[in-house]
Order: sequence, then C-alpha cells, then structure tokens
Amino acid sequence: MGSKKVIALSGGVGGAKLSQGLANVMPPEDLTIVVNTGDDSLHYGLFVTPDIDTQLYTLSGRADLQRGWGRSDETWNAMDTLRELGEDVWFNLGDKDLGLNLLRTMRMARGDRLTDITADFAKRFGLTSRILPMSDDAVSTQIRCSDRDYEFHEWFVEAKCAPQVVDVVFRGSEQATVTQEVRDAFDDPALAAVIVCPSNPYLSIAPILAVPGMADLLARCPAPVVGVTPVVGGEAIKGPTAAMMKGFGLPVTAAAAASIHADLYDGYVVDTRDADQVPEFERIGSGLAATTHDTMMVDLEAKSSLARSVLDFARKLEGS
Repeated sequence: MGSKKVIALSGGVGGAKLSQGLANVMPPEDLTIVVNTGDDSLHYGLFVTPDIDTQLYTLSGRADLQRGWGRSDETWNAMDTLRELGEDVWFNLGDKDLGLNLLRTMRMARGDRLTDITADFAKRFGLTSRILPMSDDAVSTQIRCSDRDYEFHEWFVEAKCAPQVVDVVFRGSEQATVTQEVRDAFDDPALAAVIVCPSNPYLSIAPILAVPGMADLLARCPAPVVGVTPVVGGEAIKGPTAAMMKGFGLPVTAAAAASIHADLYDGYVVDTRDADQVPEFERIGSGLAATTHDTMMVDLEAKSSLARSVLDFARKLEGS
C-alpha cells in the first residue's frame, strides 16, 4: 500500500501474529497498533499489561513461540523464590518480564502515561511501528459467571476459563478517554485501512470499543475496516472464544463471529476452510463483503501472506 497508513486493532497472541505479518509486508513505521488494555492488572505489586507486552515481544522477535506467551529464553528465579516462601503462585512472570513490568510500574508511579512508556519500550526494542494503548485510563475487564464475578486473570489464568460466562463488564470504561495519539492515527489523511485482528471479540475487541469515542472514530473513518476471523472450522484459533460464543447462544462460525460487531466492518476475511460460509455474510447487517485466505499463521511466511491478502482486500474495498 506504499506510504499509506494502516491501523490494527488487536488483543494478545492472535492479534500480535497478524501485527507481525503486517509489519513485515509494509513499511513498519506506517503501522499503528491500538491494543486492548482491559487485561491490565496488578500482580506482585507490579502493573502488568499483557497484550501490549505480547505486541512488544512478538514484533521484536522476543516472544516465546513454544509456550505462546511471555519472553523467550526466560528464567523463573523470582517465581521459584515466591513458591519457596509459601506464596500461591498461579500467575507466572519470568525474570525478564518482571524487569520490564518493574520499570513500567516505577514510571507510572512517577506519573508517566502508559502511551509514553510503551513508546519508549518499543524504541528500546528497535520497533518503528507505533504500539498505542486503547486508553491511558484504567479499564478492567470483569467476567460475570454463573457462580460469581471474577477479575479477568482470576478467571482466565487461575480458573482456566472453566466457569461459564454470563456477561462481560468493562469497569472504568465510562470514565476512560481515547488518547490524542489514537485520534491522530484515525484522523491521518493517509489512513488506508483499519484491520481488526483475529482476537477474541468479547475479551479483546469489545474493551477497545467500550472506550467512549472509539466506536465513533471507526464509524466515521473513511478507510475500509476489515475484520479477520478468530474462528476456523467451528473452533476458536486460540483461547475461549468458542466456549463464550456457545454460552451466548451463537453458533461457532466465522459468520457468527463477524455478526458480534457487524456494524464495524466493511469486509471480513474468512479462513479457506470455511469458504462455504461466504454467502452467509450477505445476510449480516446490510450485507458484508467477504473473502478467504489461510488464517492460521503458523510461521512468519503465513503471517505475511495473510497480511498481504488483508491489505489487498482493503484496497479493493476502497476502490469499490
């Protein structure tokens, strides 16, 4: 897309894979990634923002691809010490991860914005793409289940997503504001596409949209908005998306996933395994354009191939 700008809306691992693909096939300095911060929470006295760190680690080649989270070549001395001292450790942070979170916490205590801290970390990691928190204000994803309410990581990590979800609430969202950096990215006349990465629609995309003003930025954005399915062959690519869709009474299909935020999209990318669903997109809203591509992103080549396909699709939508 030449010097055209692209915004990606993203959660954690799945979104970061596509972010990496996009940064590999276009000038990375033209890519802005607006990241979910509803997962942010305090652990061991430190402010942890997992989705932002997943972006930092993935784009800089520091991510642990085997484990699927955290940094590669980690050590676990701090967690081992906590266990030795009798702490019930259910949320693990490697030693390198702890160092990053320690500095973030120190800077936030001094009054620095999360946006500025993230920009500094990205620069230190050699990144030229912009990684922007969805807001500098605290928004906390709360999981309401059939038995009780959970903090996000209490449900996601400690309870392993087992309790059935009946509702998701974004505490603090009404008081949150969109940063000027995010507004500027959407207002950039060179903006050519907004890509909604294959992230959980309830836990990664919905918190971003819950920030007042964010949905309006998308609604009035002249560039095409393209979604990428988090569902392939009746299963979630990763995480609890499928279980949540079933719990909320939806079939686990790409079309149903698109329908959750159908008013956002101008187009949607479906996995080739679900090509038979493409006609269903004509019945979503006032009709949604759809195309197919392999969305599994098993390596950098696959990530880049999907990124090219998404950008080509956006270009076609822009010209239609």
